[in-house]
Amino acid sequence: MMTRRPWNNCRWTSFSTERRFDRQERDINMLFAILFPILVASQEPCPTCVRGNETCYNVSHVFDIDAPFRNRVVIHKLALLRSSNTLFYSFEPRITDPEYYKVGSINIDDPTNSSVVSVGKTMNFGTFDLDQDNGLVYLGGGDGIYVLDTKVDKVAPYSSRGDSVLSLFYKGNVYFVTYGDSRVVKKKGDNFEVIVEHTMPLKTFVVSKDYVTVCLSTYGLFASKKDEIVWLSYNPYFRGLAIDRHDVIYTWWLDGIYKVIIEKNLSESRIVKAVYIDDVGSLTFDLDNNFIFTSGKSLYRLNDLNTTCDGSEKKKKIRI
Repeated sequence: MMTRRPWNNCRWTSFSTERRFDRQERDINMLFAILFPILVASQEPCPTCVRGNETCYNVSHVFDIDAPFRNRVVIHKLALLRSSNTLFYSFEPRITDPEYYKVGSINIDDPTNSSVVSVGKTMNFGTFDLDQDNGLVYLGGGDGIYVLDTKVDKVAPYSSRGDSVLSLFYKGNVYFVTYGDSRVVKKKGDNFEVIVEHTMPLKTFVVSKDYVTVCLSTYGLFASKKDEIVWLSYNPYFRGLAIDRHDVIYTWWLDGIYKVIIEKNLSESRIVKAVYIDDVGSLTFDLDNNFIFTSGKSLYRLNDLNTTCDGSEKKKKIRI
């Protein structure tokens, strides 16, 4: 509590001067009363929290993935097969391995239950996606697309033998991009349909429930539907794309996770920062639709605390 100075003991203090100091004191006390709850609320909700756009998340370590990684661990993609709570991931194996890329899996409930997909020859499976309803894993690599039936643990050729498949996505049908190509191709039965064609090579993509295709290329991030293409970001270095269980699209980079907002008027679509966090290697969502992500070989979860972070959290980041 502020102590008022006895200004009346000073002979040179006029009545108007005293009233001015009274007003200043009242203003300071009022300001303190307003700021005090904010100062109390600004205490960090936990030592491992990061700021989201509208909430705070607690970061928790799930486990370390055990796989034949090279010295610098690189995991390119994650996806969860919900029926068995099994996490699939594509990664770069040891430098002595004849393959540049592999796909592995690990059970979230029992991390000792893990494996690496193998067909007995060099395949370089660098991309994959899941058919949740049928327990199938579509694998893309240097010799087209293969399919793993998780119910019988068998891999078989599926399509596009001889093509180098760079990115693959499943939504009722298999969609894919071949290495160096600027087109997203949809496979429907024995037929192929080009659904998006850009003027620059594509790196990865996803397809929303409204069949908006979001693509990452060497020139940035784009959203496309029919003949309309919208440039969402000039940054070509986003590390990947993922869709949660509510069909919300996310991408991520060095400085955090971004939400891709698709508007009915496609030209109004945009990206916004969703989570302020460093070192996200790859990302997907758990059974409760929480973010789960890798940093190196470690798997982490972001739990929504249902509380907002104050202004002091805006620039806060943690390094895993």
